[in-house]
Order: sequence, then C-alpha cells, then structure tokens
Amino acid sequence: MYSDKFHFEEGLNYRIFHITKPITQSNSDIAIIPYPCLIYCSEGSAKINYNNSTYTIHKDSVLCVFSNTTFQATDISDDLQSSVILFSNDLIIDSTIGFKAEYLSNIFAHPYKPLTDECNKQIFHNLFSTLDAYEDCKSRFDRSTDFVYGIIRCMLIALAEMSKHEDKLNTSSNNSFSTTDNYFRDFLKLLSDNCKTQHNVAFYADKLCITPKYLNEICRKKMKKTAKEVITRAVIAQIKNALIVSGTSVQRIAYDFNFCDQSSFGKYFKKATGLAPMAFRNKHNDSPES
Repeated sequence: MYSDKFHFEEGLNYRIFHITKPITQSNSDIAIIPYPCLIYCSEGSAKINYNNSTYTIHKDSVLCVFSNTTFQATDISDDLQSSVILFSNDLIIDSTIGFKAEYLSNIFAHPYKPLTDECNKQIFHNLFSTLDAYEDCKSRFDRSTDFVYGIIRCMLIALAEMSKHEDKLNTSSNNSFSTTDNYFRDFLKLLSDNCKTQHNVAFYADKLCITPKYLNEICRKKMKKTAKEVITRAVIAQIKNALIVSGTSVQRIAYDFNFCDQSSFGKYFKKATGLAPMAFRNKHNDSPES
C-alpha cells in the first residue's frame, strides 16, 4: 500500500503525502518502510501492523514508524484522512541537535500516541497545517530545509514530552521491539550524550557491550550507514550548530569537540562538508570570526 510514496523526490530528504481513501486490492500489501516517518490521522481509522504489533489509528492520533521495518495497513475506513511525513536518517540527526538523550528513544519506545489532550490535538493540527501551507509556497523560502527541520523538531519535542508522561509500567510497546531495535535506540542515546567528545565506534560498542562489527551491522540495517558515518553525521551537526549560533572561536570549538588541534578539526569538518569551518560560518552568518 502506497509503497511507491515511501521514497524521496530528487534533491529532497523528506516527503509529505496524504492517505485519504483505501486502495482496495492492495489493502493487505506489506511494505518495508526505508526511513522514519510520522503518520497523523485526522479522520477515520485503520489498523497498522508495524514491527510485530498492531495499532489502530483513529482521529487525532499519531504513529511513529522506525526505518527498515515492515508495515501493513488493513481495515481502512472510507473516511480515512491521514498525513504522512517521511524524513531521511540524516534529517532526523540534524533536526535533533541538542535533544535530551532520552527523547528519541522515548518516542520510538512508545510509537502510538493518541492525542487525548486538547492542547496536543491543536499542536499537531497546526503543525501539519503549517507543513501543508509550506508545500504550497516553498519556492519563496531561501532556506526551505531549515523550515522543515524546525517543524520536524517541534513535532519530535511534542511527542517526546507526551512519551515522558506515559505509564512506564506498560511495556507492551517495548516488548514488540527486537534486540536490534533496542541496541539502536541505546546507541542513539549514547550518541546524543557523548558525540561531542567521543568520535570512535569502539567507544559506543564497548558501552553497549557488543562488538564494533555488530554495531556496524545494526546501523546498516536501521540507517543504511556505517556506525562511523552515523557518528560523524551527529558530530558534524553539532559542530555546525556551534559555528552558526555561538561566537566561539574555531580554535575553541576544536578543543570543545576533543580534537588535538585546529588543523585536524578543520580537515575533519571539510572532509564531511566540503567547506572549512570559517567558510561555513561566514556563509551562514555573513560575519567574520571575532
């Protein structure tokens, strides 16, 4: 069902689409979802078989779907109206700079979110309405990706706050996750806490009590990247943030990120971005380093 939509258009790292009616002959098709996504149901209902569990989405509910998992929709009501935002693994890393370590793990540990609170209903209605409005006029935005990052970030923060208040004794959603999923969530939590100073795969594998090879296998399965690539992406995202929002010197940022000197820091950053740190800062801030 809709499996052709779970891919990005050229040049984009996200996709927004709507499901408004059932596809009768493919109601039971099983798809592999290659990227994380959020499904927001505004009308109607459907059963979603995801990650060996079944969730019934209905009006004013959200389902958070991990990447590279099986997905099947059945019993779709005729009045179903839902919005789906699919985003790349890189985008989710970039848009969660500065998140509390437990945010992402909480969100996907409790994938189904009924919006029972009127405030939460309004938040998600407004966020998805804003995305729809943006899609109609995105050509006017010079920094359109930043806009989408901001909306996704708001959604993830809202979902994380909801997850914090869920009953921790209700472990049914946790039990549906495989060992690989649990390791991956724990890796993301460790990465959020430590990527500023720890850039090596061995550190994270050791903390998880698994081998670097197994951590690589997990990352390839969940994100289609090596563990080193995931770590580098997270480190670079935080460095970019430091260069853009702080007035800290490049030398000090290199020290804060545990590089032995400014030269090695510059080479690391340029290899990943194609720009020297100062060139990146000037491009985004149009102001020289003080």
